[in-house]
Amino acid sequence: MQGWKVEERAEPAFRLPPAIAARYPRLPDSLVDFLSVISLCADATETTWFLCQQDYDGTSSGAFSWDEWEQLSLKAADGSPELVARIRVFWDTHFPFMFSVHSGYAFHAVCTAEDGFGKIVEGCEPEFEEVTEVAGSFDDFLSMFVHESRAA
Repeated sequence: MQGWKVEERAEPAFRLPPAIAARYPRLPDSLVDFLSVISLCADATETTWFLCQQDYDGTSSGAFSWDEWEQLSLKAADGSPELVARIRVFWDTHFPFMFSVHSGYAFHAVCTAEDGFGKIVEGCEPEFEEVTEVAGSFDDFLSMFVHESRAA
């Protein structure tokens, strides 16, 4: 990917910590395969990046946790039971794999719900949970992503 910093993992094997794996028991194979081989994948300005093993493990030196946008939404909900429930339902069925802080906070996630499993969505602040579908699968997303980064 042109203009991107990519480092491969020495030992390919992506494994979520038990608590995150319990929340997301099923992910598309192509996403797991991709995350299994990278330890870093960020644009040249490091304002857009794929979350990697260390992000999910909590061992990254990055400023944001893997569930940062969810935490921001929960804080903004200010304890409203209805809003908190809506936020939790969304994030329980959307696994974030890419963040951006280029022009505001944004993310890409894969839908893990039975209905829509594998679809890729993007969302941004201030309403992270109001998303747009951008690809039918992670493979489609990668193809689109590589094409766009070559054109840039």
